[in-house]
Amino acid sequence: MKVFGLGTYALHGGVAVAFLAGCAGSQPIGAPAAAKASWVRAEAKSSDLLYVSNPGNDTVTVYSYQSRRLVGTLDGFSSPAGLCADTAGDVWIANQGGYDVVEYAHGGTQPIRTLDDGGEQPLACSVDKTTGNLAVLNADDVAVYPDASGSPTAYTGGGVYGDDALGYGAHGDLLVDGGSYDTGKIIAFAQLPSGVTQLKPVVLSKTLQWAPPTFVQWDGQFWVVGSATLDWFRITGKNGKLEGYSVLSPTSSIMQLWIASVGGGSGGRGNQIVVTEDDPYKVEFFQYPAGGKSFATIIDGLSDPYGITVSKASKQ
Repeated sequence: MKVFGLGTYALHGGVAVAFLAGCAGSQPIGAPAAAKASWVRAEAKSSDLLYVSNPGNDTVTVYSYQSRRLVGTLDGFSSPAGLCADTAGDVWIANQGGYDVVEYAHGGTQPIRTLDDGGEQPLACSVDKTTGNLAVLNADDVAVYPDASGSPTAYTGGGVYGDDALGYGAHGDLLVDGGSYDTGKIIAFAQLPSGVTQLKPVVLSKTLQWAPPTFVQWDGQFWVVGSATLDWFRITGKNGKLEGYSVLSPTSSIMQLWIASVGGGSGGRGNQIVVTEDDPYKVEFFQYPAGGKSFATIIDGLSDPYGITVSKASKQ
């Protein structure tokens, strides 16, 4: 799949699933396909759901996380890109060609909120579980919507250009990656701690080569960056120390990933990774942090799949 950024390649039974972080990327912009009737099976609303954006046909497909079966399709988007979910199970869709970000309730078929991204082409999103703030990744800034509503504050800086990925951590801190202004051959990282007015540079103890797509995820214990090779870092202040790594063995190129804790995980850390892949189109499931080969695959309903997130069912 050809991925076009703005001047750069931009990107990257009854089980309980806890959700950790969102990440990023960009997609080709085009006119939306003719809208069809969105649908989600009524019984699916009581299950944990997997959402996948499909810029190939401007849809978002919905799957039962447990059975991995297609249970719905949302339509009417224009180049849907990154996805993220909040603690209530609501799903946000970065509708890149529509210049907005759209919210759906868990298992819902109609938008419950749409945020105008001010003429920007949103690439990805992440929700801060401590405040409910929504961070939206644009080509060269991060727009933060307080309580996922109203008008955003745009943040820049940190020595990062062509922003590529982002994700919130456990304490409201936001990590962003992209190209380095110092050298285009490495990835630069910037952080938005609570209460600051611009992104601050973060220096990792391992230099990572600039070869998008890349990802930024919080796994419940460490910051995870990379692609098929995922390095784990502990970030303190402006420094990140390498703590370990995982190696996935996908059958095609990874486009985006989501880390989940299934059945409680271990020590609050995620224990599964779900990824979208290109050529051939598929979604694969991996154990985490073990990595290796996938243990399950989805191919139904996919068309140039990109964004991925998991929505938790209500426990009521």
